[in-house]
Amino acid sequence: MPQKKLLQKLLAGENYSQEEMTFCMNSIMDGYFSEIVIAAMLALLQKKGVTPTEAAGAYYSLMAKANTLILNDDVVDTCGTGGDHAGTFNISTTASIIASSAGVSIAKHGNRSVTSSCGSADVLEALGFAIDLPPEATKELFEQTGFAFLFAPLYHPSMKKVANIRHELGIRTIFNILGPLINPARAQRQLVGVFNRELMELYTEVLVQTGTRHAMIVHSMTEEGIALDEPSLNGATDIIEIHNGTVTRHTVYPEDFGLNRHALSEIHGGNRDENALIIRNILDGSAPQAHLDAALFTTAMTCYVSGKADCINDGFILAKEALESGHAGKKFNDILKINAELSARHKLAVN
Repeated sequence: MPQKKLLQKLLAGENYSQEEMTFCMNSIMDGYFSEIVIAAMLALLQKKGVTPTEAAGAYYSLMAKANTLILNDDVVDTCGTGGDHAGTFNISTTASIIASSAGVSIAKHGNRSVTSSCGSADVLEALGFAIDLPPEATKELFEQTGFAFLFAPLYHPSMKKVANIRHELGIRTIFNILGPLINPARAQRQLVGVFNRELMELYTEVLVQTGTRHAMIVHSMTEEGIALDEPSLNGATDIIEIHNGTVTRHTVYPEDFGLNRHALSEIHGGNRDENALIIRNILDGSAPQAHLDAALFTTAMTCYVSGKADCINDGFILAKEALESGHAGKKFNDILKINAELSARHKLAVN
């Protein structure tokens, strides 16, 4: 379909079919559309509202162009959409570290900050983790530790074509929605935090269509009405759970798991170095209770979707044991050591 007709369709408020969206995304990534056309298309899609069918069409295009890295069938990704502007520390990254020490296979897909002051790549780098390992070294790290960080630019190089356009537009686009869906390890177990309640149904439809085994889509609110893309320590957390094709809905509260309520201000983060210190304090047990509870809540859900725990409550048991025994801190130090060795070996080979 000519680009003029595709734009006219969006101008009329009409939705793309999955095939049309895949064609559009392929054309964008292959350089067939000009920057002006791409910007117009992204803005019009955002104004109209992205449908699950359109998100799925874009997903299939990007995954076909991705540098995939198959690790194992049970890897888990903990990823949020961002965009809640709540200013919390890197909770899902912290949870991935703790869950890894509890025996969960982690393939965390992440990038530098887009909507916050510190993205997962930023804080891991501040902790001493080399985020730019080549895929073969990342696979070796995973085989030795069960932990992998998949730095988005290395695995989705075609996305560079729209980086400047997205920056110039300065608005959320379909690419913000796609982030949690396009894990290069094709993770079929996921904990996805969404800042907008309306996005929960979109992610549900796309994850069901793309064959997820066990996923939880999480959205929460504080008592003050602030939306979060992670479990709330201060109000209700809405969950849509997908397990082997079956979809269920739950609402949970901190008290359901023996947690005290904490104000949002108690889990605020800062820049990359400040957030790295928060994570180190959580791992060594010296963090304030609010930080510990936030990390435990998300870790418990991660353990559940991984299959290591039969329910969220059992996930809490695994998470607490990993932290209180000191195993989480020790395991992360081991990850950092092996990561550094692999990074040095790679740089030596390149030079």
